[in-house]
Amino acid sequence: MDWREVVIDGETHLKRLIDMYKELDFEVRVEEVKPQDIEQCTQCLQQRGEKLYRVYTRHKKETGE
Repeated sequence: MDWREVVIDGETHLKRLIDMYKELDFEVRVEEVKPQDIEQCTQCLQQRGEKLYRVYTRHKKETGE
């Protein structure tokens, strides 16, 4: 199955999100995004100087691992 976008968030919460999805037996892929490339409001994250990341997941069983 294909990757599914699950969240766009700042770097403050990134490790927690990755750990949570891995604990739930998901494979996780992360890509940095620019605020102008997404539609949701990112003003508070930008004010704190955080980088933004898009997090994708897929269940490990679907990858054959």
